[in-house]
Amino acid sequence: MLYGVLSTAAIAVLLVLGSDAILGFLNIPADQRGLLVAVLLVVLLSVTLAAIIMGMFRGQKNHSLAASVSVAPSVLRLFFIIGAVYLFGITDFHFILWIFALPPLFVLLGTLIWKWGSIAASLRSVVIPGKEIFLFGFSAFIINSWMTLSQHVNRIVISHDLGIVWQGYFDVSLTVAAIITFFTSALYFVSIPESTGIQDRSALFTREGGLGDVGRILLAMTLFFLIVIYFYGQPLIYLLFSADYAPAGDYLFIISAGYALLFVQQYLAYSSISLSSDTPVTFLLISTVSIITFPFISHGMILLFGFGGAYMASAVAIAVYTAFTIYSMHDRTPLRALIARIDRLVLACIGAIAVIAVFGLPLLSGTVLGGGVFSLLVVGLRYLDSENLLYAVGWRKSD
Repeated sequence: MLYGVLSTAAIAVLLVLGSDAILGFLNIPADQRGLLVAVLLVVLLSVTLAAIIMGMFRGQKNHSLAASVSVAPSVLRLFFIIGAVYLFGITDFHFILWIFALPPLFVLLGTLIWKWGSIAASLRSVVIPGKEIFLFGFSAFIINSWMTLSQHVNRIVISHDLGIVWQGYFDVSLTVAAIITFFTSALYFVSIPESTGIQDRSALFTREGGLGDVGRILLAMTLFFLIVIYFYGQPLIYLLFSADYAPAGDYLFIISAGYALLFVQQYLAYSSISLSSDTPVTFLLISTVSIITFPFISHGMILLFGFGGAYMASAVAIAVYTAFTIYSMHDRTPLRALIARIDRLVLACIGAIAVIAVFGLPLLSGTVLGGGVFSLLVVGLRYLDSENLLYAVGWRKSD
């Protein structure tokens, strides 16, 4: 937390001193720059400290609390927006912007009050990490931040190349595609804490309810919601936003498919850096180089393909990133565990696609029917064992 406060303060100073140049580069109107800097500072501090506290909870293997702290700002923001816009009819841009900015701060303050004893106890000693643990921790951080950092970069490139309106469309696409990124985030809460320091790698992935079952469950859910986005991307945008944001749905499936592939990369990377002491440096280099080169790829593809190029750049970068991750793995056990019985999962996906396409139902009923067929096929074809599935989601205790 001390490091987080100091680094946040340094970034805040640079942001304030260079605000005109930075926001001018992003084509932000001059009359809104002061407000945006204030909002950014609040979000920067609250998100930084909340992420550090979540790291402590994950280290204690308190996955449910870490997940709650992670998703609480989004849920709180949704309630705030519903209350402000639909109940009180507030449409002022400045007020709504603060609604988007304050939930992380509220969650941070609530967590500090609720868990201050545990947090304070962890601050009683400050130890500079050794080389090995520093590389491990920083590698895990970069891998986890890859998606966020790359999309922030993409936003900057879009705003500079096409304008702030097109960045808004892209943000809408990312909001809908976040249905898929939820499963990648859930994976992060489990994979590293459960696999770090394990001696029996085989048991880690093969025991019931272990990382093999968890990975396959999350992969199945990821692919099902990718199917939902393929059929109902535009209806989702109309429902959550309005028809005015229709351009956000034109290339939504591209970024969603990239996120589905990124799930595979994250699963392999998290497991690999936890199981082997000599892989963090490799994954750190791969992740860092891909983030640095991403803006050039995005800029070039936007020049070639317009707005769709930003989506294509993300998908291409994720594909290359995943390929290099697989190539760099010393132990392919996580990959074998994840793709076990993959042919049965493909058949389940085909069944769900066929049902949704044939009946042509609207969003809600189509998702429910497709989800029901998909679930039956996943269990019926024994891609997932029903007993292990219940164990993995916590509905059955181990023997």
